[in-house]
Amino acid sequence: MFNFQVLANKIVIELSSLMDQSVIVTDKNGFIIASTDASRINMYHEGAFIAMKSRQELHMTVDMCKTLKGVRPGMVMPIVISDSSIGVIGITGKPSEVEKYAKLVRKVVELFITDFMLREERERSFRDVEFFILDLFTKETPINSIEERGKLLNIDMTIYSRVCIIQTFRPLEISEIENILRIQSLHPEIKIIRWGMEKIVLLLPEINKSELQRGLENLSVKLTKMVKHQVNIGIGEQKEFYQLKDSFHQAEVAITFANGQSKIIFEEDLKLELLYYLIPSKTRDEFLRRTITPILESEDLLYTLAVWLRMKGTLQEIADELHIHKNTLKYRLQKVEQLLNVDFSDKNDLALIYTAIGLYTNK
Repeated sequence: MFNFQVLANKIVIELSSLMDQSVIVTDKNGFIIASTDASRINMYHEGAFIAMKSRQELHMTVDMCKTLKGVRPGMVMPIVISDSSIGVIGITGKPSEVEKYAKLVRKVVELFITDFMLREERERSFRDVEFFILDLFTKETPINSIEERGKLLNIDMTIYSRVCIIQTFRPLEISEIENILRIQSLHPEIKIIRWGMEKIVLLLPEINKSELQRGLENLSVKLTKMVKHQVNIGIGEQKEFYQLKDSFHQAEVAITFANGQSKIIFEEDLKLELLYYLIPSKTRDEFLRRTITPILESEDLLYTLAVWLRMKGTLQEIADELHIHKNTLKYRLQKVEQLLNVDFSDKNDLALIYTAIGLYTNK
């Protein structure tokens, strides 16, 4: 059940900004839990208690104020939600004047509370799914337990076959996740949960890979506008529902290579990059020390080498890409050969340097 105390304070704040009269909210027992007049907090309001029990609005006349405890002129009205009285709203003033808008205020308050309760229920359901997926990916949970929880959460476990991770670079509110579900065009049954402070995880039904690529590209554009930052996306392979933990870990690997490149990476498409990822950091660092360390302090040489290895064009085309003269490109490549003691016409040396640049770029 929601915290009525917190909600009562919000109601008083909102109403006091719309009207000059003092406003109170009491609990079921007639005790004031929120008021524009702080001195009345925790005081007993006998009129509110009577209104609560009778479930009828009452005019607090001057005469009633003399006989009832804690009462001031005005009106008190029970707050009824789902046919149950949960408290009382009171407005101070001349009953004849307050009556003109009191019923409208009561209706607004009841709608406000109903909306708040529905929001809380949605958020509770969302968090239940988050905990379920968290356990599925991080714990060794018996299949029968997974099935029971999935049924309770109304999750059709037969349709989900792949995991996607999107790095958003900032935490998202549940309302933002709900918005993503509305704007995405991947599949109507997609599940989205928050993962840590900067990622979201998507449980994907079976979708054709090319359609998935297009859908994620479209979603990436929308998310970039939402978070005001380029997002990275990694996708694991298709698996049975009970093996989605493996697809999740593959998506983690894929997003490692998408990081900083604003790309959509399918783990199944990784080849040489996968070897880079699997090499222990100590081994990688030693390999780099033995190969390209002499040029790591020179951004120009390092970048030139990386572009030259990546592009398949002529020297002139590569020079144009680098915005330098062709002779400058030749000089830099020769300088790299001298510093690294390699010969780019030697296939073994070329493979060695290509591997080193790949390791350095993907570390």
